[in-house]
Amino acid sequence: MDRDRFARFAIVIATFVLAPVLLEMLAWYIEGEEYNVSRAITVISVVTGLALIALVAGRLRGRLPTMLVTAMTVTAAGGIVLGFAAGFGPVLWNGHMSGELLGLSMIGIAAFTLLTGTYLLVLFRRGLYVPHLEATAGPSPTTTKRKVIGESEILIRTQPDISAALEKALGSCVSVIDQDDLHFVAFFSPGGCAFYTDVLDDADLQHFFHESTPEERRISYLKLGRQLEWIGQRLDTHLRLLESGTVIRTVLDVERGALFHYWVDHGRYVVGVTLDQRKVGQADDKMAKLVDMIRGHFTLPPINQRSRPEPGGNLRAIREDQAWPESGS
Repeated sequence: MDRDRFARFAIVIATFVLAPVLLEMLAWYIEGEEYNVSRAITVISVVTGLALIALVAGRLRGRLPTMLVTAMTVTAAGGIVLGFAAGFGPVLWNGHMSGELLGLSMIGIAAFTLLTGTYLLVLFRRGLYVPHLEATAGPSPTTTKRKVIGESEILIRTQPDISAALEKALGSCVSVIDQDDLHFVAFFSPGGCAFYTDVLDDADLQHFFHESTPEERRISYLKLGRQLEWIGQRLDTHLRLLESGTVIRTVLDVERGALFHYWVDHGRYVVGVTLDQRKVGQADDKMAKLVDMIRGHFTLPPINQRSRPEPGGNLRAIREDQAWPESGS
């Protein structure tokens, strides 16, 4: 996500609220009367402070919900109307808005914004809005090396210093990466992405890239992985009533390949990708085995033990002359 949008957001707020002040100064200039400079400086300082608060708040933990932005925009529009009436009233219709009315109106606007923001932030804490995940993503792996295994040239990127357990987990991930089915694997710890490894630069996979590059895909996969982890955490809050435990596997089976999200432990998860739609099943099986291997490196028991039914084992043939049962029978 482009963080500069927070800067634009602060500029919009400052512009909307400062516009009445500037118009009022223009009106006083036209009338030839002395303008209250101290009041103007006070208003400008307050507005600038609010804009800076909006800028900092957006960068701290997450993106403010769209409804909050909408509410603040509406209240800023109300401020423009009040400022126009207060500033141009003496010029346009030989009248003016009393200071008490202007003050009460601005207090009402501020109270509405405060209550709206508080309510939406409470909803955000309950998990009803997707946060700005990149704000807490942590640094991306930068230490790069390449390794050739068989016909596959494997890219490996890690954080500068990783623990012995992560080294073992990395070795397990490298062992399952293959140009045939599982093409990308990333491991996330509480501090962010600890490492990822892939074969996206392999010449045999270039026909999967048309409008994007392997490097762009890597960045997108890391973002999608964080989003799936956040969605899984939100689902867990609703699944507690069902006593079903944690969501341990999420598969985005798309038209061209699939993206896998596997839960390892609290704060740890693995993201895998296959580019080949024909190999989704094989890649999924690899991911399940890989996660159990990684859990073993952290002295955790297997969690993805499952068996697939034999082909045709749970199916029975239907004769062509056999009638389908009626609904509800």
